[in-house]
Amino acid sequence: MIHILFVMHSVSLYGASRSAIDLASELQKLGQKVFFFIPLEGRVKERCALKKILDQFGVKYMFLRYYPSVHDTQEKGFYPRLFRMKENKKCLQEMGEYVKYWKIDIIHTQSLTHTIGAQLSQRVNKPHVWHIREALKKDFAISYDCKFLYRKILKETAQIICISEYIKETHKRMLTGLRVTVLYNGFDINQYMLSEAFQKEPETFTMIICGSIRVEKGQFDAVKALEILIYEYKISNVRLKIIGNGNVEYIEEIKNYIRTKNLEQYIEILPFQLELKDIRKNTDIALMCSQNEAFGRVTVESMLSENVVIGTKSAGTAEIIEDGVNGYLYEVGNIQELSRKIYDVISHWGEQEQMVKKAKKFAKEKYDSLEYAKKILRIYMDLMRTNI
Repeated sequence: MIHILFVMHSVSLYGASRSAIDLASELQKLGQKVFFFIPLEGRVKERCALKKILDQFGVKYMFLRYYPSVHDTQEKGFYPRLFRMKENKKCLQEMGEYVKYWKIDIIHTQSLTHTIGAQLSQRVNKPHVWHIREALKKDFAISYDCKFLYRKILKETAQIICISEYIKETHKRMLTGLRVTVLYNGFDINQYMLSEAFQKEPETFTMIICGSIRVEKGQFDAVKALEILIYEYKISNVRLKIIGNGNVEYIEEIKNYIRTKNLEQYIEILPFQLELKDIRKNTDIALMCSQNEAFGRVTVESMLSENVVIGTKSAGTAEIIEDGVNGYLYEVGNIQELSRKIYDVISHWGEQEQMVKKAKKFAKEKYDSLEYAKKILRIYMDLMRTNI
């Protein structure tokens, strides 16, 4: 039995955290033991939701006061960076005590935003696996506190995992010559899969766009495409649900646009939902309008739920969707093309049933969480052998 420590980057239950939890669950089914370090941050409600899930899996965890090693590009001055570095240095000693108490064999950092897992591995002389799930500057306007430190620590990491070819390519300058593998996230198929969910003759076509609500995720594309469908294509039996939390100013901008264009009866904005099965049962089309999606967890979930998927022809989304085979693609920001794709799908709805079946089969075969966990476990076992 291998004792694995997951170093988390957030208490939120968006894609990256959910992927880590799914992986931990499967690893435990395979007879391994998984432990979590979680940053003491966020709202009490978020922490309680995360604790509840981890308790269900019987996972041991500890909330500790540690910080990211990156900053918003708008952050000014060096004091905040020095503060984070000092606090992380303090936290390392406490982390080391837990590593010893839990008899940890492998340390697995779940995001590029935090270097503390890598620093801990050096302190306790345990192999370090670093999971890179994001393109920091492109997706989040985030910069490294100290790029030199990142380059140095990455070189000393035993194994780097990128969640898509896009992510590997984005970081290629820092990863050149290092031990890197690309592994697409795995999914607990039963948790997301719906049967007989495809509606053959819907009276109203319901679309959803899920995820963090911010400019990079492209919710405005979906809103403006719906506007074109209603006012130019003269289709009135279509609705859009925007689901998620995010940038308050951006959300307000969307709401104002909806009011100005008299779209209130067609568009609904809902808060983040941990469980989407009930919503997806009554959904026909799922939109993925992100400019640079690192992987596309929501895309795979949509396929498993028998939703027709329309996404951007970019980054991780284009690695999942094959246009016209298991979904449809449009050029980033091309709202006219997106609206035309939606119109074509609705106009030829009878043909979409076969598309949905192909997409579901593809997702089940390629993104099964158990097979994914087995690949990760082989990496751990290899590192254990070479670390003896």
